[in-house]
Amino acid sequence: MFQYKVKSHAGSQMCMNVLSETDDAFFVHIVTIKDGYEVQTKQSMPRRLFETLVATGYLTELEAAKAESA
Repeated sequence: MFQYKVKSHAGSQMCMNVLSETDDAFFVHIVTIKDGYEVQTKQSMPRRLFETLVATGYLTELEAAKAESA
């Protein structure tokens, strides 16, 4: 599993876990923390969108997740 920090608005935190992937999509779990509340969603994300978000820096892979998968 890979974990990414999502660039978000001031006052909120978001992270995204990649649960699984296929040739054309990723299945992700997104956690949003804002004003003391936590919202969790699971959804499918097209591979092209995911790759664009990583390339533009909107998603940044967390170092701790890299060490665990090694």
